[in-house]
Amino acid sequence: MAREAFNWSALDRSVLYSMLYKLKPEIVDRRLTVDKINKLLSQHIKQHLPINVVRSRIPLVNKNEIWIGGAYYSDLDKLKRKRFIEIEFAYSSKISTVQISNYRWVRMCKLFADTVLHEVIHTRQYRARGFKSLPGYESTAYYARTRREQEYYGHRDEMGAHSFNLAQDMIDKFGWDVKSIRAYLDSKVPNRSRLNGWGRFMKAFEYDHNHPKVRQMKRKILSQLEYAYNGKPFKTQDHLTH
Repeated sequence: MAREAFNWSALDRSVLYSMLYKLKPEIVDRRLTVDKINKLLSQHIKQHLPINVVRSRIPLVNKNEIWIGGAYYSDLDKLKRKRFIEIEFAYSSKISTVQISNYRWVRMCKLFADTVLHEVIHTRQYRARGFKSLPGYESTAYYARTRREQEYYGHRDEMGAHSFNLAQDMIDKFGWDVKSIRAYLDSKVPNRSRLNGWGRFMKAFEYDHNHPKVRQMKRKILSQLEYAYNGKPFKTQDHLTH
């Protein structure tokens, strides 16, 4: 049976944020079991989006936080399976209950929206080229971990998706102040910002502003600012309505 058509181009950051935010009365400031909160999240999201929701346990997650990750499975999309995008909610492996504050809920809703859009960008990338994979970026970094990070962040597809997410971060931070955004991207990464999106990217490339991938990412971020300001990484419905 062919899957039902879904218009991914109708999604933007505001729509996705509001979609999850509606769950606030059932979650915020309530002490819930991991099973209960994950069930609420999964059922609610699946009512609105044809995506798969999974959970994991990670020791590094703080006890009253939930981390969010995503994945796009081109093989499932090519086979026209219904759920080819996956959202993962990661909980601390040290707890059985979790209580989310309003502050963390707002951050979660924003991250959920950004993660879904990241995977929708990958969806369009693969569909536009007939599901062909691109050659990866080969890092020459000395340490294996650094090579892995650089090969992930330096891949053409990931740069396309992350540049949109990072452009959104810049708009959040500076509004439509392109001069300040340029200055920030060219400056030393502050210690307090080393765990945000730009900080993680720069760390992968050892904070080297002269690295070709860093220079390329800066150009991509600046080219994505208008899209980020509008909360949507695409202007047309091409490859996004099935």
